[in-house]
Amino acid sequence: MASLGCSTVVCVICLEKPKYRCPACRVPYCSVACFRKHKEQCNPEARPAEKKIRSALPTKTIKPVENKDDDSIADFLNSDEEEDRVSLQNLKNLGESATLRSLLLNPHLRQLMVNLDQGEDKAKLMRAYMQEPLFVEFADCCLGIVEPSQNEDS
Repeated sequence: MASLGCSTVVCVICLEKPKYRCPACRVPYCSVACFRKHKEQCNPEARPAEKKIRSALPTKTIKPVENKDDDSIADFLNSDEEEDRVSLQNLKNLGESATLRSLLLNPHLRQLMVNLDQGEDKAKLMRAYMQEPLFVEFADCCLGIVEPSQNEDS
């Protein structure tokens, strides 16, 4: 993964902000021209070694026991739904929220999140979890950080 020594992800060819990922090896690139250059040297087997190097890089934020940050960034970049994306600034705000952190200390909420992440039918699980007051409080907290003006209107 191309990186500038922090959690900033850049194009592997020109070091600009990436918009896409190589379908074979998942490295980021920003344009068709960069993809063509990358494709000449693409090595899908190199991906696991790159992940190990990336996870060894120092970061400034406190992370949970499992390092899911790289996967979250990959999900963010791979998403086709522009309107469903959360800006990188809002993701940072979520990570810095003391209220959200205190909610996530609850083992029941953490288990709900794990079940949701690993579940097959996420829509069904979301409908069920939105009946849980703790999960609703978590969702409201997240929305209050990501969309504060819309949350105040409702």
